[in-house]
Amino acid sequence: MQRLMKSVLLSLPVVLLTSCATITRGSHDKLTVSSEPSGANVVLSSGEKGVTPAKFVKSRWDNFTVTVSKAGYIPQTVNVESKVSAAGGDAMAGTPIARRLMRKAVNAVGGTYNSLYPNPVLVRLVLREKSAASSVRAPTAAPRKLEVLPAPFDSNAIIP
Repeated sequence: MQRLMKSVLLSLPVVLLTSCATITRGSHDKLTVSSEPSGANVVLSSGEKGVTPAKFVKSRWDNFTVTVSKAGYIPQTVNVESKVSAAGGDAMAGTPIARRLMRKAVNAVGGTYNSLYPNPVLVRLVLREKSAASSVRAPTAAPRKLEVLPAPFDSNAIIP
């Protein structure tokens, strides 16, 4: 019984310290996707869709891609990754030493130290160039005929 009580008391700080970040930050991030120009289609590799400016709620643990496209523009794809953030560390109670000791336990439990990067996702779409067929212009005048001139005569050349 005494051994059980010791185990509970030793694990109590772990539970209390790791839950603070979860309470203050939660286990999800709000991801914002914007584009220039706005009104572009957004497709996440996890299946969600929207139109810029768009907002999505994603788990802090998720890694995925965001593809932004609009008619007449080249589509852009951005990798969004879950990374350890300073905000997660600040949200956790305790000393810096306690934060370092608890980081692995916290990430294993709920990923509250993590945030999605980049967030917000900002994409500047680039206009597509006109196709080669539409950019070729018809000639305005008939092409000029090139005249081939004989090579100049070298008087010092030896002629057999």
